Amino acid sequence: MRAIMTCLMLVLVLAFAAPPCKSATNDESFIEGAKKEGTLVLYTSMTVDQSQKILDAFRAKYPFIQPKMFRAVGERLLTKIMTEAQAGKYDFDVVQSAESQAYFLKKRNLLQKYVSPEAKNIQKPFFDPEGYWTAVYIMPNVIGYNTRMVKRTEVPKTDEDLLNPKWKGKMGMDNTKPEWFAWKLKRMGEEKGLAYMRKLGAQEFRLYPGLTVLTGLLAAGEFPLVLNTYLHNVEDIKRKGGPVEWIAQDPVFTKFQPLGIGSKAPHPNAAKLFTDFMLSEYGQKLIGSFGRVPTRRGVPTHVQGLDKLNYVIDDISAGDDFNKNVELFRSIFGASGS
Repeated sequence: MRAIMTCLMLVLVLAFAAPPCKSATNDESFIEGAKKEGTLVLYTSMTVDQSQKILDAFRAKYPFIQPKMFRAVGERLLTKIMTEAQAGKYDFDVVQSAESQAYFLKKRNLLQKYVSPEAKNIQKPFFDPEGYWTAVYIMPNVIGYNTRMVKRTEVPKTDEDLLNPKWKGKMGMDNTKPEWFAWKLKRMGEEKGLAYMRKLGAQEFRLYPGLTVLTGLLAAGEFPLVLNTYLHNVEDIKRKGGPVEWIAQDPVFTKFQPLGIGSKAPHPNAAKLFTDFMLSEYGQKLIGSFGRVPTRRGVPTHVQGLDKLNYVIDDISAGDDFNKNVELFRSIFGASGS
């Protein structure tokens, strides 16, 4: 009884500061179970090379687990999961994708609760208060620019700056990511926001699917600016010597990448070990080495200027409003739904 009361008191104290109270996990039981399972199936939207480095490091720690990976982005990953579920197939153990997918999968009962012992080190609000997912890194949306084509002092910083006629036809945009559009409408109000977006759409963006591809084209000089690429895309090319840099608007629209375990994961013990690994200090440092922004407190990153960013996180992915905004995004910018 005393132990139960202690746990309840901790819940009351930490409810708004940490993941849910839970009993200590028995890692040895996970290890023994994972040895029998022998494999792990990861569905991810992270780039193949970075995902493989993570899986190689995980296998080095647990050589009795043979990890497998399926990689796709955005709706393609979600469509695969939903198509399989409708056919009664539940192939994935762990899924790592954008927060909109995590919200959706949780509502469809396709994720199971698991609060890793490492989750206590994750910054709020990057964990689900009910324990269905924990984010492994965040993705600030920034304006990327080619340093050979435009000076930093010339890069547009405000919404009005983006309407300057000199940028017409000279900005790239991912035509598969409407979340920033929906977020802007929510913050500006629909009437004012739509009026602004129609002016912005008249700037004739260069549209390409995929921010990795888009930022690569930026580095190659296809255009001087990219609106709303992820900070880590720019940092990755910078690290390889590419002529790119970034500027963040204030506030910064920020997405994040949750990690969740499938509700019918074929290899649940391996999935829990992988979750613990990804949230561990070692796993988070590995993520930081890619130029991504880890969610674990105290993990350093080489990216400069993060402490000055005003992150804003909103759930704009659910309901009829978001679906309506997706259609508006496509009609205004000529964007793709794929």
